[in-house]
Amino acid sequence: MSFVDDRGTLLHVVPDGAEGPVVLFVQGLAGAWFEWDPVVPLLSADYRLVRFDRPGLGWSQQEGARAPRPQTLVGEAERLGRVLDGVGIAADERVVLVAHSYGAFHAEAFARLHPERVAGVVFVDASVEPDITPAAGGPWPGRAWTVGQRLARATQLTGLNQVVGPAVRRLVYQAASTTRRDPDPELGRTVYRSSRVARAVANELASYRAAAVALLELRCELPFPEVLVQVLVGAAGAGAGGHAADWLERQRGFAGLFPGAEVVELADAKHLIAADRPDAVATAVRSLGF
Repeated sequence: MSFVDDRGTLLHVVPDGAEGPVVLFVQGLAGAWFEWDPVVPLLSADYRLVRFDRPGLGWSQQEGARAPRPQTLVGEAERLGRVLDGVGIAADERVVLVAHSYGAFHAEAFARLHPERVAGVVFVDASVEPDITPAAGGPWPGRAWTVGQRLARATQLTGLNQVVGPAVRRLVYQAASTTRRDPDPELGRTVYRSSRVARAVANELASYRAAAVALLELRCELPFPEVLVQVLVGAAGAGAGGHAADWLERQRGFAGLFPGAEVVELADAKHLIAADRPDAVATAVRSLGF
């Protein structure tokens, strides 16, 4: 098990592949490194793959002694750079970002903040909020964060976190995957029983809207680099409350932010594309030409 020291917080990192272009995976809200397990064997022979857990998730240490530190868009984007630094990726080596759902916020922000480090991006059923407004983001820390942390604390005191966490994970895979195939059910149960993970999940849920607003503002300030972009969309009913047509329209609008981006609609995949169509993720990475 490997860790990098991110300003005093130990982050769990998983490197795969010995050589080749670097691919950094960024999972969605509440996700852990093993969400990408089905994709790894399809790329590890030709790429250097880097997976990691955000603070409090997976095997990573919580950032903050008593409660998670507030998450910010720029903070998480900069963390991606520090993870690359921590595993020995030179600052002048451009990497491919593969980002799922909420992780797409962080990947896009990183690309805008550090275009010199990005070779291409694969967005995997990215979170998109075309109707968000600055007023909707709310102040930070806000009531949602406080309530979430209290609930996480309550589940810890009662021991409910050991039941609720794994149960929610099972429900997510049943609802958001056509195959309903959890990459590692036993590991999933072990990780999501943790009260540390429950606090981190509450932190990310409370941070979501503020991050969406911050990304909207960043788009007005910094251009996206001129790199190839693939936008994979789970078209089998996932996203936007199951309203597939609306979700597809949102994803097409999102792809329009990146000139030349290719949209790949996957009729046999829902939101958890890495579980349903790992081959599509690998093909998207290879299509970038690195």
